[in-house]
Amino acid sequence: MARFRAVAEEDKAARRQSILDAAMRLFLENSRELPSVIRIADASGLAKGTVYLYFRTKEEIFLALLDEGFHSLLDTAASLLATDGLSPEQLVDGFVDRYLAFFRSRPHFLRLAAMTNSVIEQNLDPPVAVEFKLGLVHALRRAGELAEQRLPGLASGDGGRLLLRVYALTLGLWQMLDWPENVRTLLADDQFQVLRPDFFDELDQALRQLLRGALSR
Repeated sequence: MARFRAVAEEDKAARRQSILDAAMRLFLENSRELPSVIRIADASGLAKGTVYLYFRTKEEIFLALLDEGFHSLLDTAASLLATDGLSPEQLVDGFVDRYLAFFRSRPHFLRLAAMTNSVIEQNLDPPVAVEFKLGLVHALRRAGELAEQRLPGLASGDGGRLLLRVYALTLGLWQMLDWPENVRTLLADDQFQVLRPDFFDELDQALRQLLRGALSR
C-alpha cells in the first residue's frame, strides 16, 4: 500500500511540475503579463480543472515559481557563507560572483519578482501569502545569521537586513534599466548612454561597494 501511495505522490509532483514548466514557458514568450490558467492548462496538456486542483489562481502558480527562485538564491548564499577557510573579503567576492551567476542563468526572474507586490500578491488568499512570506523569513534568517558569524561588524539582525538591501538594490537597478522596447530604440543614441549602462556591470560594482562598506564598519 505504501508503494502505491508513493507512486501517487510522484504523479502529483510530476503534474504540478508540468504546470509550473508550462507557466514559465508562456511567461518567457511575453514577460510583461501573466498568462491565464486556461493557456497554462493547454500548454501543460492538462484540463483546466486539473490545474485548479493544484493552484487556485494563476498568481499562485507564479508565486510557486518565485518561491523556488528565492529559496534557491538564499540557499546559494547560505552554502557559501557556511564554507570554511574563506576570509570576509573572499566571502564577499564569492557571494557577488554566485549572485550574479544566479540572475544570468534566470533572465526571467527579476521581471517576475518585480510583479510580486503589484500583481502576484493582489489575488492571493491570505494564508497562501503568509506561508510564502514565512518561508522567506526563515530562509533569510538562516542566511543572515551565517553572514553575522562570518562577516565582522554585523550585529544580531544585521545579516538579514544586509541581504534585503542587496535584493532591493538589485531590483531597483533592474527596474530602472528595464526599458520597454520602444524606449530602448530611442535610447540607442549615444547622448543617452548614461541612461543605459550594462545591468550586470553596474550591479557588480554596486554590490561590491555595499558589501565592502559593511565590512569596514
